[in-house]
This record gives sequence, C-alpha cells and structure tokens, in this order.
Amino acid sequence: MARPRVREKLLDAAYALFRDDGAAALTTRGVAAKAGTTEASVFNNFGAKAGLLRALVNERLPQLIEAKDCVKHGDTTDLRLWLEQVYSSAEQFYIAVAPLTTPFWVGNIHDSTGDVLSEILFPVHSVLCERLQALQQSAKISPSIDTHAVASLLIGAALHNALNVIARELVGSDGSQLERGTGNAASSAVVDQVYGILTT
Repeated sequence: MARPRVREKLLDAAYALFRDDGAAALTTRGVAAKAGTTEASVFNNFGAKAGLLRALVNERLPQLIEAKDCVKHGDTTDLRLWLEQVYSSAEQFYIAVAPLTTPFWVGNIHDSTGDVLSEILFPVHSVLCERLQALQQSAKISPSIDTHAVASLLIGAALHNALNVIARELVGSDGSQLERGTGNAASSAVVDQVYGILTT
C-alpha cells in the first residue's frame, strides 16, 4: 500500500542520489536505503523502477518546471527571443534527464585521447551532416545552409517523435501495451519544413 509520506521520502532520496551521485546511483535498493525504508516501499509506491524515475522527472527536476514555465508564461513580445529561451530551457531539461537513460544506449564514446567520438554517440546525425555537405558540394542544396543545424533539426524531431511513440507504448489508457505506431503527421510536417529550408 502506498503511503504519501514514504513516497515523498523516496522521491527526495532519489533526487538527492541523482543530483549528488548521478544516474548510476538510482537503484531501488540505494533509494530505499537513502530514504531509510525498505526496497519493497519503492515497489509499493511506484510499481517499478520506471515508475520511480517517471515520478522523479515529473515531480522533482527543477529543469522541467522551468521549461514548462518558459513555454506557458514566457514573454512572446520578441518571438525569436522567446523561441531561444524555450530551446534553452528544453535543452537544460534534456541535459538533466538524459543521464537517466544514456547508460542504456551509449557505450564507450571516448577515443584514446579522451575526445568524444560523436560519430558513435550520434551516428545518424554525423552521417546526415556528411551527406548534406556532399549535397552542398554538388549544388543540389544551397551552400549557405548550416548543415549541422539542419541535421540537428531533423534528427532532433525524429528523436522527439520516437520518444512519443515509446511513451504511447508504455502507457495505455486501460493499462495494456499500445500498438507501435509513428508520428506520421508530425514527421511529415518536419520533413516539409526541412525541405523548405534546404530548397529556398
């Protein structure tokens, strides 16, 4: 049975571990120990580790609160400035939340000198940048296009849509797993916008 005070203690403990020791410290046993309770309390209050992580992100990360506030209440008098602020606050949120998942999709990403191997960390983005640069050289797209920015726009939108698909699979209204789908309308709109950028 879930208990509100225990739940809050577990969330406080999870946030403290995440803030002080990083995502690797977020084990159900470690959170329970930090909260001074049992591991069973984690499962009673959150169902599973995924539930704990979801609650941690939604209820404790200040970056999410700041990003939502910027989107909902930011001054749009200067639209470009507001878009920059939205981008910055969203980026800070993703920087904060990404460590919760990166151990699952990133291996050793440094070369022998310690430099980040971006082609391993972001393989599709790297290849897309190279291809766009080749298209520039063949005069198929404008030489003034920032290929890195366009690749980031397209791949970032794909990442966002992929996360939406995953979220829909995880949370069905009746508790069942939802059928895999794609954000076709959203992805078509993004592709149209990127195509417009590349061809004008």
